[in-house]
Amino acid sequence: MFDFSFGELTVCLLVALVVLGPEKLHGVIRSVGRWSGQARVYMRNLTAELERETQASEIKRQLQDARRMLREQTTEFKAAAGNIQRDVKDATAPPADPPAATDSDAPVPLSDKERRGE
Repeated sequence: MFDFSFGELTVCLLVALVVLGPEKLHGVIRSVGRWSGQARVYMRNLTAELERETQASEIKRQLQDARRMLREQTTEFKAAAGNIQRDVKDATAPPADPPAATDSDAPVPLSDKERRGE
């Protein structure tokens, strides 16, 4: 995050030693260490929380996709079941009565020439 070199840290510690003195410097370094540790813990917790939220949103998306696919498959299943029921009903239905004969269906008598094959 921050880019401090060893030389920069040494200069900062020497300035702090001159400004604060040897008695107070020990307490200040201890306080800075505690604060930085707390900041690390806070950042680690924040990162873990963000990761959990990301995973939760991914799981929710997968659940929605699964529900959508299930709905589609259910619809297809119901349509197929309806087709099967219709086919079974058609297959088990009694045969329909043949249509009544009309004048156009009546056989036409053959002429004498047609009977002889001419």
